[in-house]
Amino acid sequence: MDLSIKKIFLTISILIIILSYFGFKNIQADSGDNTSGYAWSENIGWISFNNTTGGGSDYGVQVDPSTGDLSGYTWSENIGWISFNRSDTGNPPENPFKNGTPIAKHDKNSNGITGWMRVLASGDGWDGWIKFYNTTLDINGDWHGWAWSDVVVGWISFNGSDPNASNNYKVSSIGVVNQPPVASNLSITKGNYCSNPAHYFSWTYSDFDGDDEDKYEFQVDNDSDFSSLVASRTINNPTTNNQTVLVYVSPATDKIIYNTTYYWRVKVYDSNGADSGWVSGSSFITETHQYPLINFSWSPSNPSQNEEIIFTDESTVYGGSSKSAWSWSLIDGNPASSSQQNPTTQFNSTEEKQVTLQVTDSDGYSCSMSKAVSIQSELPQWQED
Repeated sequence: MDLSIKKIFLTISILIIILSYFGFKNIQADSGDNTSGYAWSENIGWISFNNTTGGGSDYGVQVDPSTGDLSGYTWSENIGWISFNRSDTGNPPENPFKNGTPIAKHDKNSNGITGWMRVLASGDGWDGWIKFYNTTLDINGDWHGWAWSDVVVGWISFNGSDPNASNNYKVSSIGVVNQPPVASNLSITKGNYCSNPAHYFSWTYSDFDGDDEDKYEFQVDNDSDFSSLVASRTINNPTTNNQTVLVYVSPATDKIIYNTTYYWRVKVYDSNGADSGWVSGSSFITETHQYPLINFSWSPSNPSQNEEIIFTDESTVYGGSSKSAWSWSLIDGNPASSSQQNPTTQFNSTEEKQVTLQVTDSDGYSCSMSKAVSIQSELPQWQED
């Protein structure tokens, strides 16, 4: 018989022995198997991590999304079944998996896979251990790195795109890697510069995995490289995603100042420690200077019905500007409005009257203030006999 034919018959015989020893019922894949694809070893060739397409036996590997424990089987045409189940393999050679439940585990924080898998051979076949070395999962769940055994197998590569690897192959696990959260809909709103000079920032937190928000970082700077932070805040266990930064005349801690361009950004974290990375909002410019500070008085201070009242503007404008316009609203007054700086009016009825002054400066900034003026009953007219 030709030597090559003898090798084929020998290989088939070994596979029949292996399958009959373990039986297909012992290597059925759970319907939740979430790992698929192929790894490669120059010594033993392809290693398949899932086969649920029919034909022969179904098998696969499961990475538990909650615990990270690996279970199930892979298949190599040259060495047979490779198991992640302690019930098949017994204890691995080294801790920390020697006395634990899984023999291999995925760590959600580092996204690394550590531990062992074992070849299940029968008769005189090799049934040695294979150890993971620098194996990680990327954000898409694709495996990278290697496993090693100094007998038969040598190095096993999990991704053909890795350095020192070649070919178009990879192993992937779906729904295992914690997806980072997302900060979106970043917006900024200018506050009321008359009463409370400030800017209001908001954004939306979302997470593909449904993880809760653990914290966020918020930063504002007058440099786009964020090298000299003006405001830097970390909020743990947030219930809302917004911040307010006040505008001051002169520099102060955690405040912004007038007539300056600013940049801002946020980073959100989920409950599993993943973050969105820095996400920048649009830059903004604070107003050139303070808005007018409105104030006014009147004389007499306790006016009577039909008595002439003089209103005096006592407002202050800033930034080298001047007052350019006045708008008075004198409810029930005669006249009931005025554009003079210091108007005169009288009220033909008693009780409190609302008076409002709006002042506009030469830069177009305007603010207003209202006060209540109490009108007394008209004084009686006395006439001598």
